[in-house]
Amino acid sequence: IALNCSDIHKQETFYTKHFGFRLARVFLEGEPEEFRMLKLGSMRLELFPSKSCEEVGGEQPVGFKHLAFEVESIESVVADLAKDGIVADPVIDAASLLKGLRVCFFKDPEGNILELMEGYIDQFLDTDSD
Repeated sequence: IALNCSDIHKQETFYTKHFGFRLARVFLEGEPEEFRMLKLGSMRLELFPSKSCEEVGGEQPVGFKHLAFEVESIESVVADLAKDGIVADPVIDAASLLKGLRVCFFKDPEGNILELMEGYIDQFLDTDSD
């Protein structure tokens, strides 16, 4: 997943602090086109400097909608986010979709929509091998 960012360092701090990503590589270090690769398991998050810093992220008509993270406790993550001034929407009971599922939406520092999922279980994959 690649994000255009007005401040790649602020975004790096946010994703490493709250979701456990780690810096894997810096490309073109020190140059205006410098971009950073973060890693979480087999997932990569690329942070690119934005050419236009006047707009914020968010859902697009086609393309990016939101990025979801499975967590053990929504309230715990929401409390940590609040310490950094990130305000989350109310928790939604999504048990009508999946028994025990709860979700919560919020935005990262640049306006990209993120989701927390508690109680999610894969329908088709063997989750014991993860």
